[in-house]
Amino acid sequence: MYAARERVEDIRSRLINLVQDQIRQVLDIVRKTLQMLEAVSRDEDVKKLEEIYGQILKSDEAEKEARRLVEKEVSEIGAILTNREDFIRLVNGIDKIADIAEGVAFRILSLGKARMKINKDILSQVSRLGEFVLQTVVKLREALFAVTLNSETFLQKTKETEDSERQVDEIYRNLDLIILQSEMKVGQLLLLREIVQMFEDIADKAEESAETLRVLSFVIL
Repeated sequence: MYAARERVEDIRSRLINLVQDQIRQVLDIVRKTLQMLEAVSRDEDVKKLEEIYGQILKSDEAEKEARRLVEKEVSEIGAILTNREDFIRLVNGIDKIADIAEGVAFRILSLGKARMKINKDILSQVSRLGEFVLQTVVKLREALFAVTLNSETFLQKTKETEDSERQVDEIYRNLDLIILQSEMKVGQLLLLREIVQMFEDIADKAEESAETLRVLSFVIL
């Protein structure tokens, strides 16, 4: 009985390590997406945007490989891991963050290629939104590392993830109104609204993943 319990603990530890690697790749994607936004605000050459976007695609593939490894492990383990559905839900939620962030990067690349002139103040506020979104994902990563430590630290990190998401939500609502009230052309307005909406979606998914991790913590801590 003890040996079986020890084996399950080893399996959970290995899976958490893989998820930690997955979230590391996701953070890299979000950071590089913000780099692209900064490059657009500085009117940098589109080749710079394409270079960063290429790096994002590589990180996206690495993230998906980490997700596939978790799914493979869970599939091979079988019924011995009673909370395997929670692990699948967690890696799928984190994978969704990567998908949305890559989508934001693609749209930023489109902005750069089209040489759309966006109000610098509005771009600055979009960057501010993106920084708070990044902070939310960072808090999720910290929660992932804290889940193997102690319950007090872990619960604090999940709460910080939730608090950060609420900040993102407030910034997003105000920024969306600013964009709607601006004098941008329709095409620019729609594309920028889509970008800020997707940024907000990333924070939502991070909060959802933190909640899934909280459920997992009941058997890990």
